[in-house]
Amino acid sequence: MRKSTRTICIIMMIALIIAMTPTAFAVTNEYAYIRIEGYEDTLVEKTAVPLEIFSLDSYGISDNPQHYSVLHAIIYALEAKGYDATKKDILNTNGGSYISSVLGLTAQGNAGWMYVLNDNSSWNSIKDQQISKGDYVVIYYIEDWMSCSYSTFGLSDEYETDAFTTVKLNLKHQVTNPVTWEVSYENVSDAVITIDGQKTNIVTDKSGNAYITFKDWGIHTISAEKYVDGINTISRPYASVKTYGKGVAVNIYTKDKTYTAYMDPKGFDLSKYNVSSELDFSALHAVIRALSQNGFDAADPEDANFNKGSFISLLAGVEATGNASWMYTVNNESSWYALNEQPLKDGDILDVYLLNDWMTDTYAFFDISNIKAKGGEKINIRLYRHVLDYSTWEVSVLPYAGCEITINGQKAGYVTDEEGFVTVSFNKKGIYELSTLPKEDNISKTSVYIDVISDKLLNTEEYIDYEDVSDEYSAYVTKAMEQYILTGDQDKKLRPMDEVTKAEFHAMLIRAAGLEIAGKYRKKYTDIASGHWFAGYAQTVFKYGLATHDKGYFNPNDSVNSDSAQYALKKVFESDLELTETQNALFFEGLTREEAVFLILSYMEAVAR
Repeated sequence: MRKSTRTICIIMMIALIIAMTPTAFAVTNEYAYIRIEGYEDTLVEKTAVPLEIFSLDSYGISDNPQHYSVLHAIIYALEAKGYDATKKDILNTNGGSYISSVLGLTAQGNAGWMYVLNDNSSWNSIKDQQISKGDYVVIYYIEDWMSCSYSTFGLSDEYETDAFTTVKLNLKHQVTNPVTWEVSYENVSDAVITIDGQKTNIVTDKSGNAYITFKDWGIHTISAEKYVDGINTISRPYASVKTYGKGVAVNIYTKDKTYTAYMDPKGFDLSKYNVSSELDFSALHAVIRALSQNGFDAADPEDANFNKGSFISLLAGVEATGNASWMYTVNNESSWYALNEQPLKDGDILDVYLLNDWMTDTYAFFDISNIKAKGGEKINIRLYRHVLDYSTWEVSVLPYAGCEITINGQKAGYVTDEEGFVTVSFNKKGIYELSTLPKEDNISKTSVYIDVISDKLLNTEEYIDYEDVSDEYSAYVTKAMEQYILTGDQDKKLRPMDEVTKAEFHAMLIRAAGLEIAGKYRKKYTDIASGHWFAGYAQTVFKYGLATHDKGYFNPNDSVNSDSAQYALKKVFESDLELTETQNALFFEGLTREEAVFLILSYMEAVAR
């Protein structure tokens, strides 16, 4: 009987403890989330808080709210981390109205503790602000409320990705209108990205985007900082990226093909290949395994020649002859080790590439790996190349401007700008390979794949004059917009009733036919300069003979007559089909842009294209 009494007492004591500490033992299926960011560190990681109201009496609050508040969430998160939130040096909320100190970080002068609810500022006190299921509260500290602002990677701040793929994060910060006090968000450029608390050389671009490639298995915490005059002008943003997979990535670049492989850095017997290495896993091991994964036999002298493991003279069936040379880099850095002497470990990227001429050509690489994107989403990519100083044999890495970029092996009008950047977007779901042209630009071939996971949804409301489209042509105009045949101008206007120019008509026709568009314009027409928007299309017009020449003039701003339109349509679709009476009638009062769309698409229907 005594034993039973003791047991009952223990049970009652446990029940009493549970009743006294609701923050730690609340039972509910409804949760909100909270994160507390200090000036340089995350004080409390993103925490799920159960929406169970508890008394705030012991925390210095006399008038308890009848709802679950931001204050409840703060207290729960701190105590879940083992802190005693009843102590002022842990949490000082000034009676629940505002925060002046958290975990010893005290707001003084222009510094301050603030909060957002679902990335929206609130004028309510932390005690009065109610939170509900799924809400996300961020408590943040800023050094100077007059020059600093809240920043965020967005509410959806948890990502999953595979190793050796790139994640794009967009950083925005709050901007307050000093007259209306309305709050909006703007992109943050030139912010330095930190990963797991360490600064990186990754900086947000002018659109606020950061492209981060992950190589290590695990969960990585991403933040950012932007210091101006010694002050971090943004609050600490947060993103969590869970990375699956690890190992070594290998890319083999011939003049026109890319072979990719992923593997664990585990060695194997090399005697079969008539080579050797003293390393457990070398670049030679990686290349042999990469060949095997891509259907080659590294033991076959027609597929590979490693010259006892010291260097490559033939790879993937392609031999380096004359001044051509097979070379390699590890993590985009040149190595002077022989192939069988170069060690590799988890997270390394081995690029093996063929140079057309080792005396004039150099290694090139993009600043991102493979990446996923939505239809219509813009991806900003930068191209770099190695520059070798032959007097010191030192290698510099510089952005490469003016380089033609192909899409799935076809020219598409893309050329890197003066800083080596190129921005691309794709409207249709699919996988797109971006590559360089080694022979034209004196660099190695390099590639990156963009996996577009969805079609771009057409939003006609984006165009302020879409309602001007005639009913009889609306179906054709919509189809042309979906297929990127018809595009709006920089003012978001389609100008459907404007008379189409010769340049506009031929640009529509080239896009409709899917012809390649040169990025570099090798001047063919006297009246089209290299900076003209039509320059790449003009190169295509000349290449395929889509227009008759008038003493070297194209006359891009001229109107289009039926003869020139029919000539171009026949040429591009390799057809003898004449324009119908209905189609010819379109030219009587000048061919408009919407009529040009109808003409092209109806002609394609007639020739089964």
